Amino acid sequence: MKRILVLGFFLSGLLCSYAQKFGGNPSSIHWQQINTDTVRVIFPKGFDAKAQRISTVVHALQKNYAQSIGNRIRKVSIVLHNQTLLSNAYVGLAPYRSEFYLTPPQNPFELGAVNWADNLAVHEFRHVQQYSNFNKGVSKFASILLGEQGQAIANAAAVPDWFFEGDAVFNETKLTRQGRGTLPLFLSSYQSLYIANRTYGYEKMRNGSLRHYVPDHYDLGYLLVTYGRKKYGDDIWRKITGDAASFTPFFYPFQGAVKKYTGIPFDQFVKDAMQYYQQQWQATADEKINWVTQTEKNNVVNYKYPYLTADGSLIVVKNSYRSVPAFYKIHTDKSEEKIAVKDISGDDYFSYNNGKIVYAAYQPDARWGYREFNTIKLLDMQTGEEKKIISHTKYLSPDISHDGNKIMAVAPACIGLVRSVNNLSIIV
Repeated sequence: MKRILVLGFFLSGLLCSYAQKFGGNPSSIHWQQINTDTVRVIFPKGFDAKAQRISTVVHALQKNYAQSIGNRIRKVSIVLHNQTLLSNAYVGLAPYRSEFYLTPPQNPFELGAVNWADNLAVHEFRHVQQYSNFNKGVSKFASILLGEQGQAIANAAAVPDWFFEGDAVFNETKLTRQGRGTLPLFLSSYQSLYIANRTYGYEKMRNGSLRHYVPDHYDLGYLLVTYGRKKYGDDIWRKITGDAASFTPFFYPFQGAVKKYTGIPFDQFVKDAMQYYQQQWQATADEKINWVTQTEKNNVVNYKYPYLTADGSLIVVKNSYRSVPAFYKIHTDKSEEKIAVKDISGDDYFSYNNGKIVYAAYQPDARWGYREFNTIKLLDMQTGEEKKIISHTKYLSPDISHDGNKIMAVAPACIGLVRSVNNLSIIV
């Protein structure tokens, strides 16, 4: 029993040690701030213009577009990180803050081509408005007892995660030139399932699956939030989430609030929403499509970025629910040959030419948690040998020339620079 207790305390300590990144940034970074009554933007020296832009956008959002979720606002600190390569951002409690990772994504089909800082400000500040207005009733009582952790637990129990993200995606779609709600790739997930005659109940759409393709809570949330506002008005979710965060009713507060303000049970609301979209989704004509790969039962398999070779085969990166990403050669007889496992990367993009594959592998800094690099790797398909072309770089999306002697890559801060590494010219 004593050994079990010691092991339990040890494992708990390991979990706690990953709660926050202490010493995440090099001490050479000089931090500055813009401090107002609504937001404190903390940024590295030299990012003054970007910080000022984010502050301006946030103030405009709170002044003009808060009514649909509530007018309460709790001042937030937003930290801008310029040493990372993974494109992301979040708002969190305990402690209450937001962090923006400023390197923009390379694939505009997934998150759009809006200015990345603007997109983050519009999306993430919606989460700030949500948390500011969800601290009421039982959630407020929980925050008094347990601090910000108490509000986080109560809000998560009362309001589903699809609403948090769906509401924020709706906001970015409405208030920017190209939010995710305008992107065909983002909207195609549930449409594809419907065309394939696959319909799921709410529980499966809400919780996902380890065997079947189920779009995530961003996709589901955007559809339900958008339908709710179209059908019942822009203030419908302010009313519903206000009651839910207060736990009115105490059991199943979100479902109860939906029934109160829409007049129908929650399950019926979800069915009505999906039927609304299904009426608009039309199947395209299936005209003599030659499927290169076969479906696999109880598994989701992705084949990405296919390159056609001289012998008619395809070079792809393949991943599934059961396997890590790897490079494969799909022969003309539809048989598959595994080439090599792909190292951990920020995305699945790669380039192929003349028997060689090049891609950017993720390389975290050994000391600083908020500093990240990429390593450009070259894989020779004939020999199976993989080489590190260059390490500790910020290069993104490498592409190799037809003769295999030049690699072009995107660099955040330098254009047109040519470097020679291992007899290869690297153009960034």
